[in-house]
Amino acid sequence: MATLLVPEQSAPAPPAASPTSPKLSRQRSAASVDSNASAPASVDTLGRKRTTRQARSNTITAYHEPEHVTEHEHFQPGAEPGVDTSAEDDKIPAHLKKLKNECEINIIDFSDDNVSRIRCDNQSLAKALEIPRGDEFPCRWISVNGLSWDVIRLLGNKYNLHRLAVEDLVHTKTRTKVDWYADHAFIVLTLQKLVRMHQHKGRHEKCSCADGDSSSDDDDEEFDGKSEKHSPRRHRTWRWWRKSPPPGVLPTYLDRDHDGKIDEYVNAHSGLSEKSPIKSIRTLHRYESAQIPEHTAWMEKHSALAQEDLAVSVEQVSIFLLNDNSVISFFEHSAEDVEEPILERLHSQETMLRRSCDASLITQAIIDAIVDLAVPVRDAYNKSRKELQIDAMTNPNIRTSRALHIFGEEIDMLQNLFKPIVHLVNSLRDHGAPPSPAIATSEHPTGGNSGSEQTIPRHSKHLDRDREGRPYSASVSITPLAHTYFGDVLDHCITMIAALEQMDASANNISTLIFNTVGANTNRYMFVLAMVTVFFAPLTFISGYFGMNFASGSGLKHPFGFFWVVAAPALVVFMLLVFGVMLWEQIGTWGTRRGMKAGLRIARPRSRR
Repeated sequence: MATLLVPEQSAPAPPAASPTSPKLSRQRSAASVDSNASAPASVDTLGRKRTTRQARSNTITAYHEPEHVTEHEHFQPGAEPGVDTSAEDDKIPAHLKKLKNECEINIIDFSDDNVSRIRCDNQSLAKALEIPRGDEFPCRWISVNGLSWDVIRLLGNKYNLHRLAVEDLVHTKTRTKVDWYADHAFIVLTLQKLVRMHQHKGRHEKCSCADGDSSSDDDDEEFDGKSEKHSPRRHRTWRWWRKSPPPGVLPTYLDRDHDGKIDEYVNAHSGLSEKSPIKSIRTLHRYESAQIPEHTAWMEKHSALAQEDLAVSVEQVSIFLLNDNSVISFFEHSAEDVEEPILERLHSQETMLRRSCDASLITQAIIDAIVDLAVPVRDAYNKSRKELQIDAMTNPNIRTSRALHIFGEEIDMLQNLFKPIVHLVNSLRDHGAPPSPAIATSEHPTGGNSGSEQTIPRHSKHLDRDREGRPYSASVSITPLAHTYFGDVLDHCITMIAALEQMDASANNISTLIFNTVGANTNRYMFVLAMVTVFFAPLTFISGYFGMNFASGSGLKHPFGFFWVVAAPALVVFMLLVFGVMLWEQIGTWGTRRGMKAGLRIARPRSRR
């Protein structure tokens, strides 16, 4: 995606006449409607009054189209691709200058004997990068939690990151992929984890967070019309005197900054505990389908995990694998979930990660941790699927069918995010370097296993770590050891995708079960109605005879009991005929089954012989 700074104009000129311009078409249609609506009735040549036909109104609803904000305000067709981190400040696009966040940065240098960790922020990063990495540390990992242009610019200039990779880094909805450049590889994928939504009004007391807004809950009720959990009883009553919000105004919880656009982030706890810190996250629906705010709001309110106050947080993770045995990872807000298990392994000298000093194995550990974070997501949706299955078997209705539809939509979204990771891992494995003599003569064997796991590569002697602008002779490659362990990541991904596909198929089967159950219930009701009709059919016929409008007839002279004297035998005979036919069909079915069973008994002894 090319980026370009578009200067603001105080008085933009109207667009030129073009038959293919959609905006001009809308302007013309609006003008034609106004002119037709205001035109008076005309008189033809014969003096008869002729009324102008009112123009048709626009049947397309514009959910969100502010005039002062364009969909891609930093996009310009034909512009220079990529983002140059070495450009001057006046040439930096405006949307990058606005990208400011407080980042938590960890610089970890380690060898098989020692581990060094430097913690810094946006202001102290420049000084931390000036500290040279000693020869005793063959591997470096820089982990950045948060996206900020000043941090990206420093690291991009320090490590000569490619401008196309930097562009994909700042664009947080890049597809999962790996790009190979001269001296580094760029990996981008999505991280999915289970989080607990933050409630401004908790179960027992009001929230005291800074973002708490007492009106947000009212707006939620106003938009949805009901509240199923964690809201006072007065909000569950339907307020008929409330006026519906204007169609162009978004609910407060969707547009907290009142800029006319749906907020990309929502407050949620970073983990499943309510005591975990509150961060701004993107839910699954806001990441995949945030173009229509009303659709996003409705899907979030009726999500399969909404009743448990849970949501799926989706963020982009960017990884740079450098050919000097270094790794740079960028997270939006979930770096701690990935850093903690990897740092625990690095602080132990007995782990493969510590002894290998391999940057590609660090990359494997990061991707493996990202995949493992999706396991609670799978379990939560599996639990929701079982609950929906119980509802479908005990009380099937249209509400359960609607919940299954939303469940299937979310499972499809998760599959769209997870399936590209399989291709990513396969691409990394296919790019693996063949075993070299240096690896074959390593000093640290891992045990008696055969193949690529017999030795652990060491890079402290033959890798060039010069960052003065001189080119590197070595290219980025995946070591045989990392290639082996990427197979384990691939196995986890395939298992996850198989589970999602199984849940998707199960949801379709449950939907089929609901329709079959409803159809069977309908047939049972129709059978009862048919029996009632059969019972009253002869009575209706006989009562019609006695109810005819004539004065003569011998039957009219008999008392009222004569009707039942005639109707009762006729009813018994009619019912015997009907039930006799039904019984005959049942006997035929029973005989057919008995014959099939007898044939099976005869066939079994013959097969044994």
